[in-house]
Amino acid sequence: MLDILNKVESLLKNSNIKDEGDIETYYNYSLNKLSSFKTDGKCPIFIVIKNEVSLQKILNLFYENEIRFYLIGDGTNILINDKNNDYVILKLGKDFSFIDFSENDLISCGAAFNLGKFVISCCKQGYDFSFLAGVPGTVGGAVYGNSGNKTDSICNYVESIECFILGSNEIIKKRYYFKPTNYSYRCLDIRNLLAITKVYFKKERSNKKLIFGKINENIRVKKASQPLNTFNAGCFFKNPLNSKKTAAELIDELGLKGFYFGGASVSQKHANFIENSNMATPEDIFLLSRIIFGYVKDNYNINLENEVHLIGFK
Repeated sequence: MLDILNKVESLLKNSNIKDEGDIETYYNYSLNKLSSFKTDGKCPIFIVIKNEVSLQKILNLFYENEIRFYLIGDGTNILINDKNNDYVILKLGKDFSFIDFSENDLISCGAAFNLGKFVISCCKQGYDFSFLAGVPGTVGGAVYGNSGNKTDSICNYVESIECFILGSNEIIKKRYYFKPTNYSYRCLDIRNLLAITKVYFKKERSNKKLIFGKINENIRVKKASQPLNTFNAGCFFKNPLNSKKTAAELIDELGLKGFYFGGASVSQKHANFIENSNMATPEDIFLLSRIIFGYVKDNYNINLENEVHLIGFK
């Protein structure tokens, strides 16, 4: 851990980024504060970046010096390995948390803007994103994972994003206009994408009262079917495209509800949720996911794909 701590501290000091006051740097930061799994353990370095200028400087600095980094949103769909100290966690600050509405039905939103606030803000303006009601996280994270439900997903309404991508030998800022080939089920496919900073949505208006009713109904359904009051990161696996059954149905049929490994367990309420039920370590959760994967593979010959993003795992 000392190697990366010393290396990053030296790089930040020599680059003057830290002196400019546009980043907040934390060392040995608690994973409990970074992930909705609420596991114990430490992240070697956690950096909050306040604006785009500093973000581009950090990305270039880390790329040039081969520092591994991960950019996170609200930590609601990630599992961080506390036994791997060779990485830095980055998070976008307040300058990236905003929403604006224009007269031509174009919505611009910072990547760090809370997804729940986005749904409600859009509802007040007559835009229906009710299918995202009850989904935690940030707008940038939702676009990165193409969040949605069985019938709709957020990327269907993305006109473009402002982002940083890896060019031939440097980090460049770009406004990237979406095509249907850029996204699929729970997946965004943009080559060399490093960070989303701003999202532009295009959508027609509809009846506010109807939208609000749909939001309430979707939240009611989630509360009834998902363990919203436990420490988890949402559905752990994507629904397999080569099966008529969902990941939850496959896991449930194998009798794995309530199955536990260490302090991690399969939710009794929804079989595709892994919970930190008794002071689980990140390794407990990871190994339980591998056990579930193996059971499904052995019984159905289906390779479940993670929906939760793994950070620092091989």
